[in-house]
Amino acid sequence: MGQDQLFYNIPIPALIININNSRISPNKECNDLFGREINTIDDLNQLIVKGVDFGTIPQKKSKKFASIKHPTGITKQVEITYAGISNEELFVTFNEFQLNINQIFRNNDFLNIFNDAPVGIILKNIDFDETLYVSPYLLSKTGYSFEEIAALSWEELTYDEDIPKQKSLLEKLNNNSLDSYFLEKRLLSKTGKIYWFSEFVRIFQINNQKYQFVLLRDISVEKEIETELQRAKHKVEEAERLKSAFLDNLPHEIRTPLHAITGFTSLLSDSNLSVDERQEYVKFIQDSSNDILNLMDNIIEIAKLETNQVKPKKEKCYINSIFDKLLTDIESKQNILEKTDIEIRVNRGNPDPLFMIFSDPERIYQIISHLLNNALKFTEKGFIEFGFFLSNNNRIAFYVKDSGIGIPSNQQEIIFRKFGKSGNINTNKNRGTGLGLTLSKKLVELLNGEIKVESREGEGSAFTFHLPIEKEQKIYITKPSVYGDLNWSSKTILVAEDTESNYFFIEAFLERTKVNLLWAKDGNEAVKMYKENDINLILMDIMMPDKDGYDTTREIKEINSNIPIIAQTALALPDDEEKCYAAGCDYVLVKPINSDDLIATIKRFII
Repeated sequence: MGQDQLFYNIPIPALIININNSRISPNKECNDLFGREINTIDDLNQLIVKGVDFGTIPQKKSKKFASIKHPTGITKQVEITYAGISNEELFVTFNEFQLNINQIFRNNDFLNIFNDAPVGIILKNIDFDETLYVSPYLLSKTGYSFEEIAALSWEELTYDEDIPKQKSLLEKLNNNSLDSYFLEKRLLSKTGKIYWFSEFVRIFQINNQKYQFVLLRDISVEKEIETELQRAKHKVEEAERLKSAFLDNLPHEIRTPLHAITGFTSLLSDSNLSVDERQEYVKFIQDSSNDILNLMDNIIEIAKLETNQVKPKKEKCYINSIFDKLLTDIESKQNILEKTDIEIRVNRGNPDPLFMIFSDPERIYQIISHLLNNALKFTEKGFIEFGFFLSNNNRIAFYVKDSGIGIPSNQQEIIFRKFGKSGNINTNKNRGTGLGLTLSKKLVELLNGEIKVESREGEGSAFTFHLPIEKEQKIYITKPSVYGDLNWSSKTILVAEDTESNYFFIEAFLERTKVNLLWAKDGNEAVKMYKENDINLILMDIMMPDKDGYDTTREIKEINSNIPIIAQTALALPDDEEKCYAAGCDYVLVKPINSDDLIATIKRFII
């Protein structure tokens, strides 16, 4: 065999280049590699993507990596070795480059590129079912070792609820319906802790071997934020729904008692009415007026509580006296509603009439009254029981329970929210504003207590609230009795009031005290009348023309800082009382004012 024939048949792609005439002599393997015959340097340069300078003879053997184009469209990676064999000839060999993934991922220098990455990485050789790499980040998150993760299936690491959707995606990936996929899933750590990850999976082939590449990014914090946002969104939507229901019901809650007031007021003009009928109509008018007043009071009270404008007034609180009044109230309402099939029970944890704690008696009465009204509203027969007992940790517990319709477990949280109510909010049976329990909860919290409910649908409910028994508290002056000697004929009260009807109410309320009244219709007239008369006390309306009650109070207090001034205001917004006191008023009464409150308040300052 000749030398040329020997060269032509050597088992590696090779060629000889004559740099003088640019002619090429390829062997058989070289023609197979390129897929065609090549005869000149220009032919060779057209097939090599990353070129090599074949026009000069190197001083020593050289190596370069390049890519060549095959006529089939395949690009092959090759290692090119070339050296001079004479002054005019260049000997070139081509070695097709085979990327060995398995070997690369056992090289520590290469792995350091990935080891510090703050993501989870898994690389598996699918054909040999071999895990080649798991990033340290993923190992630290899951608590597993490399060997443990390599031995576990993906199902064992995945939260049960996420297995079906990942299984479906993997099936599509394996049957070539997908090249890759993204998935949000939960991974189980070795301790059982659950992490949310965004998972990217891709299948690829190198050297006829199939590999799976998995990239995992921890999104647990993002999921927590997303959950909180969804929870907040739900609360906002629920609050908006409840507010809308409240506004829908509000006209009914106002118009119903107003209808009774206007209706029975017109009936009172009938001269043929008997005394009993007239008294009955007056009672309906009073009850309806109180319903509207209670509604407005609840709305204003919640506004004050939510803006921290209400402070508890701690004083001697005689619990059994409060319970006596509550019992009278609930029995009266029971008779009005004609709910004769209900037994009212009272359980006094201490029957001593002088049993006393330091707390706010008005607030305690208010809380239990709301709970009793609710119990009466939703109980048709059976019993309503309220009581108190001393609990552990120096606390007293009050409770109201009934045999009414009960509250579904999924609605027991919402009933304490503003405007929140159990059941269908639009049914006549459940009419109301949904403010009572909200107000009760806020008042309990105002007194440093806590309230809870236990209920079963169809079996009744039990509301319990615990208050601390405080040993040392500032004692506020309790309103004096409005009974006894009320002969104030030697006293003079100046009434600053621009509305005629309001003055006549005050005049009627104070008629039995025989007090002397002077009427000023605006602030300027009030100052003038105070200077010209011997006044013992002033009832000051805040909203008056020309000069309001604030400025009038300041001017009179500059004349005599000791003159008692009682403000009368219908505003009752969270900071209105503070404005009155800041102007110099000694006490504040919120309109509408009843006769007992008016007389008791005046009595504190005038006697």
